[in-house]
Amino acid sequence: PVLSSLPLSTMQSTTLLFISIISTVFFRYFLPSTIYDETINGYAVHPFKQVEEDFRLNFAENLEREGASVAVYHKGELAVHLWGGYADSSANRVWDIKTRTMLFSATKGIAALCISVLVDRGKLRYDDLIVKHWPEYGANGKYNTTVDDVLTHKAGIPFLDERVEFADIGTDQVRLKIERAKPVWTPGTASGYHAVTFGFILDELIKKVDGRDTALFFKEEIVDVHDLDMSIGVEKKEYYRTARITTPDWFEFIKDTIRDPRLLAMLGIFNFRFDGLLDKIAATNSWLTFGYDMTTLNDPDIASLPLSAVTGVGTAHDTARLFSLLLQGKIISNSTLSRLHRPTLDTWHIEQVVLYPVMKGHGFFYDPHPTISGAFTFGHPGYGGQTVHVDPLNDLVVVYLSNGLKSGSGDLCYPSKRILRSVYAALTL
Repeated sequence: PVLSSLPLSTMQSTTLLFISIISTVFFRYFLPSTIYDETINGYAVHPFKQVEEDFRLNFAENLEREGASVAVYHKGELAVHLWGGYADSSANRVWDIKTRTMLFSATKGIAALCISVLVDRGKLRYDDLIVKHWPEYGANGKYNTTVDDVLTHKAGIPFLDERVEFADIGTDQVRLKIERAKPVWTPGTASGYHAVTFGFILDELIKKVDGRDTALFFKEEIVDVHDLDMSIGVEKKEYYRTARITTPDWFEFIKDTIRDPRLLAMLGIFNFRFDGLLDKIAATNSWLTFGYDMTTLNDPDIASLPLSAVTGVGTAHDTARLFSLLLQGKIISNSTLSRLHRPTLDTWHIEQVVLYPVMKGHGFFYDPHPTISGAFTFGHPGYGGQTVHVDPLNDLVVVYLSNGLKSGSGDLCYPSKRILRSVYAALTL
């Protein structure tokens, strides 16, 4: 009745506006696109040719709105290396072979790798109490925390009681705030994702054992030795090579949710668990945004911080090569590597932060092997679709990185999941 009383010109304008909005959404999100075709480069060898086709489909179907790269190492050889799209679409800067992007939480896999090197060299044991190397850590009920507890997110301090300020990073203040922290649960009795404190604790532990923080240890013991284009924290002089991050809008979230309704549950966890652990994690580090706005890492001052849970940066090629070197026995011995084949936490449990029971161990996340019963793959997802997938039984590493963040991560991210399916299909040919 209200609409019918409007002048005809107003009704026509309203109709045209509605049609315009619907058309824009349709063309942007649902109509196949060819605008990225000329930006896609690289190769895939037999039998992985379909991986290239699926990579192209991710762009053609508007699943990649910015840029992406995928690299696959099989039996120590580079089998797939593809890149395309834009490192910064706002500047029309295309993604090239040297473009690096933020790894987000996939950085935790690098920190875990550094711990495995120290274990392999006999300087640390997974079952060591943290206080053996860092006595002050034991205050306020944390005495019985083991290295493995930290690596499986059982330490009980997913956030700190005191805010960590931007100026605290790289100073003794972080260490002191960890030492004063009181665990939310008795260490070792539950697991809850330590989104940032995972890195804070391991940084201090590695300093106590080795004298260097994680970022410097990784650079000097792994990156420089194997000539890898990676780091924890972006050197400001190299920032120009870093892809600019963008976040999904609500239309994209709706489209992704139609494809995978499980995203609704994740949305609820991130946005409606008032006073939950995620809120406290975010409040502890307010300068580093969480949830659906992770664009603070576009700030060079934040991206350059050596946060070994968040600010890893690299190319898909070199990240995949890193973990291929691991499988080839060139970073740790086969006896230590064999310990990484299985999780240490694989039983049903309520994850205290993200609720869903994630299998964890040695600093990595684990999944049941897609083709071999009773076996596992490991690695670590990063926010918005970053994927590091390591399959020791097939001597296979798959890394998928992008700067156009997705609505979901890990198994909830369709573009990287499509690539993984394609890789395993190729192994059966």
